[in-house]
Amino acid sequence: MKMPPALLLVPERVWLFLFLGIFFLGGVASYVIYTDAGALEQKIVSKQREVSSVLQLKDAYDARKRSAEKSLQKSESVGMSLASVESIVTKTLVGGKLTMLKPAASKEEKGTPQMAVELGVTGAALGEIVAFLKAAQDAGFHVKRLQLTVPQANPSALDMHVTMTQT
Repeated sequence: MKMPPALLLVPERVWLFLFLGIFFLGGVASYVIYTDAGALEQKIVSKQREVSSVLQLKDAYDARKRSAEKSLQKSESVGMSLASVESIVTKTLVGGKLTMLKPAASKEEKGTPQMAVELGVTGAALGEIVAFLKAAQDAGFHVKRLQLTVPQANPSALDMHVTMTQT
């Protein structure tokens, strides 16, 4: 194979230095790309950590927002009043007679005071008492204390003393 005459005039050492220069520049470029890739990888990892912490904060924010909305809904709902308890009694206890209905002192749960209502009913059938307890539970009330007694005068009816709070 014949080489062009212009290339024959260049000595072999120049070709050798030219080849070594290209090889050296390739090595330097590879090193620069390698170090830049490592730095880029570190930046990607740090950004992923930031995104992870932002997502955790978002989840915590959403959870607190939901709990705040639930507490607002509970406070906006119809509270426990003597009238609401009396309406449940008059709807469910047909045969019984309401003898006592008064607010009672209740302990605080988790830092919030709870309203309690004491009521007494005489001469009610067992089915009516069960219907009353179900209606009270459906209305969002919790029976703290229930006392049933059988009166001497009418053993087919029951006397009931209940202390209820709002759940």
